[in-house]
Amino acid sequence: MTTREKRGVRGRRRGDQLTQRLVDELRTTRVSSDVSQRVVAAELGWSQSEFCRFENRKTKGTSIGDLSAVAAVLGMELSAGLHPAGEPIRDKGHQQLINRFRALLSPAFRVSAEVPLPTPGDRRSWDLLLRLPAQLTGVEAETRIRDFQRLVRHVHQRERDGGVDQVILLLAATRTNRELVDELRVALGAAYATSPRRILGALRAGQALPGSGIVLL
Repeated sequence: MTTREKRGVRGRRRGDQLTQRLVDELRTTRVSSDVSQRVVAAELGWSQSEFCRFENRKTKGTSIGDLSAVAAVLGMELSAGLHPAGEPIRDKGHQQLINRFRALLSPAFRVSAEVPLPTPGDRRSWDLLLRLPAQLTGVEAETRIRDFQRLVRHVHQRERDGGVDQVILLLAATRTNRELVDELRVALGAAYATSPRRILGALRAGQALPGSGIVLL
């Protein structure tokens, strides 16, 4: 719950900063174009006082629609986009999958949850990080394979950026996942050829993993 609240606060702050920046840009454009508040307000069907409150951020919850309308009147067009900047929240099934996995681990492993990737400023994190004296293993858990190619890219990015020796892709043992697991192992490459049985044996015994791989639970 704490992680979710922090993400929400961060997102709200980011939204306020973006809104303020856009309003400032619109004000600068209006002034440099020598257009009065009264003229812009009339074009929008607002009163001058309403537009003044908009420019001074005195109205609660400035909307994308208002920003876009003011931009259009001033000869501009508002654009927006979304890009990955961290990990999404997970559902109850995801946590249950991780709990099942943790229950089978040997006490020899030092286990940490939601560990940030080592690159400064990177908001991505491992679901779990398993430590042995001679090996560091990152664990990524998925309850369902929804986008095959996205998942392959996701795992390869973790290999590249995650700072670990091995990667375990942990999947819920659903019918769909079982049907796709062999194809997924091929797509991930030779590094994931280690059988799930050998990986599970090493995890239960507290031994170094013989390679990266996929585990279904």
